[in-house]
Amino acid sequence: METRNSIVLIALAAFAGGLPALPARADDASCKPVSDAEAKMARTPYHEVSTVGGKPFEKIYTTTTLSMRTNNGKWMTVPMTPQEVLDAKREAGSSYSDCKVLRAEIVDGQHATVYAAHVISSTASITSDNQIWIADNGLTLKTVSDTQMQGRKVHAESRVTYDNVQAPTGAQ
Repeated sequence: METRNSIVLIALAAFAGGLPALPARADDASCKPVSDAEAKMARTPYHEVSTVGGKPFEKIYTTTTLSMRTNNGKWMTVPMTPQEVLDAKREAGSSYSDCKVLRAEIVDGQHATVYAAHVISSTASITSDNQIWIADNGLTLKTVSDTQMQGRKVHAESRVTYDNVQAPTGAQ
């Protein structure tokens, strides 16, 4: 179980620049669209391609499994229900604050609203400044974040797609 929790936390840390969004404490009211997008994503299959600290990271979530491929090229899969994803995010104790709309843009042909959001973890000394592109349908399309954790800065960029999502073949 501890290995699974570690895997989940790694995956969650890679998402949206490093910090989960459904917290043990309440988000700012200004952050409701951002928190709602995170919750909707937990209930929707997706494929995410990221660069975290300059290294590639890929994630496929089917609502029953979470598969991750890191720089060694191998896929690792763990069973994850939407509720388990939400619970893991809450356990991380992070919350969004100071959210504001920056602008509207088109991402992969879809209209999106770009939000700025600051994240603080209540259980660790982790902060993150994020830009999050949320489509008109309420799903996250793209994130860019700069996370400060344990005296180290990590830059992450992610793109998310929702069409034809299937678990990778040969994942363990």
